[in-house]
Amino acid sequence: MSDKKKEDINPDGPDITRRDFVGGALLGTGSMLLGMGSPAAIRTAAAQTPGLPMTGLGPEWTGPGGVGDYAKSNGNTAEIVNAAHGAIRNHERDSGIAHAHHTGETYDLVVIGCGIAGLSAGYTYHKARPGSSVLMLDLAPIFGGEAKQNEFDVDGYHLTAPQGSTGIVVPFTRAKDAGMWTHFTKELGFPDEFVFQKPTGLSKDILVPHDAWFPMHIGWEQSDTGFYYEGKGWSINPWRNGFKDAPLSESTKLALMSMDSFRTPPVREDWAQWLDSMTYEQFLKDVVGIPVEAMPEITRYINPVAAAEGCGLGADVISAYSAYNFLLPGVVGYYRQQNGGVDPTDELYLASFPGGNAGTARCFVKKMIPGAFKGEYRLHDIVTSPVQWEALDRANQPVRMRLSSTVIQIVHAGRPDSAKGVEITYAKGGKLYKVSAKAAVCAGQQHVNRHICRDLPEDYKEAMNAFHHAPMMTVNVAVRNWKFMEKLGIASARWFDGFGWWMSLRRNLELDGQPTMPLDPSKPVVFSLYNPFCMPGIPFPEQCRAARMQLFGMPYKDIEMGVRNQFTKMFGDFGFNADRDIAGIISNRWGHAYVVDPPGFFFGKNGKPAPKDVIRKRFNRMSFAHSELSGQQMWETAAEEGERAANQILEII
Repeated sequence: MSDKKKEDINPDGPDITRRDFVGGALLGTGSMLLGMGSPAAIRTAAAQTPGLPMTGLGPEWTGPGGVGDYAKSNGNTAEIVNAAHGAIRNHERDSGIAHAHHTGETYDLVVIGCGIAGLSAGYTYHKARPGSSVLMLDLAPIFGGEAKQNEFDVDGYHLTAPQGSTGIVVPFTRAKDAGMWTHFTKELGFPDEFVFQKPTGLSKDILVPHDAWFPMHIGWEQSDTGFYYEGKGWSINPWRNGFKDAPLSESTKLALMSMDSFRTPPVREDWAQWLDSMTYEQFLKDVVGIPVEAMPEITRYINPVAAAEGCGLGADVISAYSAYNFLLPGVVGYYRQQNGGVDPTDELYLASFPGGNAGTARCFVKKMIPGAFKGEYRLHDIVTSPVQWEALDRANQPVRMRLSSTVIQIVHAGRPDSAKGVEITYAKGGKLYKVSAKAAVCAGQQHVNRHICRDLPEDYKEAMNAFHHAPMMTVNVAVRNWKFMEKLGIASARWFDGFGWWMSLRRNLELDGQPTMPLDPSKPVVFSLYNPFCMPGIPFPEQCRAARMQLFGMPYKDIEMGVRNQFTKMFGDFGFNADRDIAGIISNRWGHAYVVDPPGFFFGKNGKPAPKDVIRKRFNRMSFAHSELSGQQMWETAAEEGERAANQILEII
């Protein structure tokens, strides 16, 4: 929680230098770097190398983590970054592998990574072989991967917000038809229809969306939204009136409306492969027909939407098929073609547990380790009950989970083509340990797998090296009330300069008939700011690394100051006071949040298979699971990838 006084973070004070800004604190437009990449940033990025130490970060960089189970795991903390870069990327512990202490344990399966894919893999194997032994390892102090949450206690209310992964596509019947459904929704006990809380205490009618994501663009009609233009004020619901009151040129307004209303992409059998042959920016120019002179404003608008929703970076880099996966304007016309002309916003929306898919992760854990949470299998209890830590790694239970354990090596026990097992070496508490298993599921991202899987053949190594990741920073801001939004008559806000770019109220789920948090303008709420780092002008894949350097260059104090200043700038005239109204700010940095899918990612290039399809194949006693192998990072795809990897192991043991 933050208790800094306003005078301690005076934007004109001596603590902020030009170097602070160039280093990434408040650089560029939109979400720090959503506009054109600054020359200084480009020069800095060009000087970076993958061998940067990046292992000396401290707690002042991480900042406060709130309360509850996740208080020491807000994103990639300094501790996690130091451990991962040192032990995995820089191989600093390799000299000790030969002398690692073998625990004497041999498991049927070891799962490396306890995100949704890893949890799904462990659950799938355990369900098929309930008497078998499974060990799950993760470098973080709590399971979930990016499906974690932040918790605040504010004025007598316990508030929860997602750190990363959020949203369940509903209703399930239509999600299934759209390919955005998984049978795990049934197995985890999700209801056929979720009940959403309704706002109370409003002095005027305000349309509050089910979730914070659809109103970013594809479902703009689902929320009352204000667009804030620096120095010029607010435009309320501009999509509904053709941007009549927005301070934009008529040509820009026309280009925006043309992009949104485009409904007639070419009809062709190879439409998916065709989309994967070009960038989204090329599609907007060459197919939608956006004039070249309008593209800077168009990409300024759409880049943060694309990046935050799952593409990682902006239109200049991503495959048009990646844009299609996230229903972005223009390419969404192919959704209509495949679904009888039905618009996705007519039938789909997102449901969200209070802490996002932290709730989904907890359900998987409860299925495997019933004692992980007290009580019976009830959604409300699983989501709100504290973790019973002693139950996770208890001897003689079928599934064990060992956290704060950084795996640094996985090798076959002998020649890979004839080995009957694998050996896994991990670091925990400053020491190295080794366990044996009949097989392993590697459920981390490929930038990790390529370092820890030591006996891979060249085609796997080449495929893993083709994966490049963009960072994200989720900042959760707890406020004591949101009367300033009520006065504006909005539930969502979009802006184009300064810190961040989007915030929104959302209607949380009622679980087992019980509300989880208030939704009243006079009561506390948490706004989640999903901040990508688009840097158009820097080529791919260098843009990924440059963006990550910007993320790592932002200490917590600059993030806190950026939030306070931005909220004051936008809402100060509507009764907001940062000192009085902000109860806490938690930053969650994800250095490798999303795999970036350039043209050719999905269907391959030059006659070669797509790298993801190479990695999806089992390598003897190892299989690989992560949502990035689908190119569409959602909890549903993560669960499906985990199930596939577990089934591949079940075929051989």
